[in-house]
Amino acid sequence: MNLNDLKEMCNKDTTIGIDLDGYSISIPELANKYHQIAFDEKKTLRFLEAQYNIIKRDKWLYYSGKADNDVYEKDPFDLKILKNDLDIFLSSDKMIIDIKEKLEEQKDKIKIIEDTAKVIQNASFNINNAIKWKKFLSGDLT
Repeated sequence: MNLNDLKEMCNKDTTIGIDLDGYSISIPELANKYHQIAFDEKKTLRFLEAQYNIIKRDKWLYYSGKADNDVYEKDPFDLKILKNDLDIFLSSDKMIIDIKEKLEEQKDKIKIIEDTAKVIQNASFNINNAIKWKKFLSGDLT
């Protein structure tokens, strides 16, 4: 699920509308939906973190000159890099940048999902306030 689809789904599922009782009844189902999505997305995050660690290790071996010879045959690298300069090469490597970007997007997705789950779990308070407001507007002061 991409970030825009997720945002759209979250906006739809957190809009209470005028059907207060219908939304109130759907709260447990919606909360469960977002807990399941969070579980799946956290699993994806763990996978991406493992991929990042593997890529970073492989690139560290590559830039430090410790990779297998067949790696250098496929992608020659003739520079001798000081240990202090390895971070410069690692942080600017295209593969590492790409996987870091995926990691950050995945973390953003999880944050949105968790925030949406909190909004849904607190929806009953908003529904209660809406009911009280409607009673007040109709003249019921009890």
